[in-house]
Amino acid sequence: MAKRRLTEQQKRRISSNKQNLTETDNHNSDNNIFDGLVVSHHGRKLVVETEDKKQISCKFRQNLGDIACGDNVVIQLDKKSLTSQQADKQQAVVIAVKDRRNLLEKTGFGDKAKAVAANIGQVAIVCSVEPEPNPYLIDRYLVATENLGANALIIINKADLINDENEEAINKLKEIYEKIGYKALLTSIKKNIGTEALKSALIDTTSIFVGLSGVGKSSLVKMLLPESEIRIGEVSAASGEGKHTTTVSSLYHLPDGGSIIDSPGVRDFTPCNRNKENIVNGFIELEHYRGFCKFANCTHTTEPGCAIIEALKNDELSQQRVNSFRKMIEDLND
Repeated sequence: MAKRRLTEQQKRRISSNKQNLTETDNHNSDNNIFDGLVVSHHGRKLVVETEDKKQISCKFRQNLGDIACGDNVVIQLDKKSLTSQQADKQQAVVIAVKDRRNLLEKTGFGDKAKAVAANIGQVAIVCSVEPEPNPYLIDRYLVATENLGANALIIINKADLINDENEEAINKLKEIYEKIGYKALLTSIKKNIGTEALKSALIDTTSIFVGLSGVGKSSLVKMLLPESEIRIGEVSAASGEGKHTTTVSSLYHLPDGGSIIDSPGVRDFTPCNRNKENIVNGFIELEHYRGFCKFANCTHTTEPGCAIIEALKNDELSQQRVNSFRKMIEDLND
């Protein structure tokens, strides 16, 4: 598909936005312009935190595109707000978005990419003993994380529910990911398992908590930030899935340094894999076998001379992970 050309009006808008940003970075003398951090997104309204930790309700200009929790922005206070000392009475407009380190997106309505959060250093993938972990969902999050250039942390929550029936499966799941280099923690709020290790893993970075509803994301956030008013959801007895208690992504600062973003419960997360290369990049253990298949267009399913099939026979790769890889490639082709 040919690239769409920008209209003259769009070019002028882009130029204007860049000029606004440049002027602000050079400490514009206009005292109603400030740098800020998007800490929450409510439809057409944003909550932006300024450098002095004030939180201000903001609208944003249509031509700025999607703005996500974690974005660094430039805001302009309206004249009435300048006379108000109360943060909840102040109103502002986001006039520019600064360059992002990365942007986590999911596939939304009509297969369009939908922004989830920006400038992420670590994706904390939360699953639980109950509901039973879904390895394919974990792998989809990991693909997204690797393509972000962020670190991944796997959290298996509700460890107090481990028993004779599920212990082997949980330990095997943890072992699969640790073997390929990911950090995997067992946590439990009720039994205080792994909480100190979790706190340590979140220092000095911005982490986003993702995972299905009902796995205890908000409970973990509440443990990390006991002063914050975060509603804790109960698992629906009828379906075994959780009720959506977090309706918007929100960013919180941790007492020991670092920040966390609590995202809405995601029942079916699909990374925006635009090509096969994105998927291959997401399976870090396959890097060693790239280029060693007999056929350049190998699908890694039935072809003779496939390096990945051979590695499976030699127990060098996890069958679970290879199954996830094949399914993602199949879904992409479909």
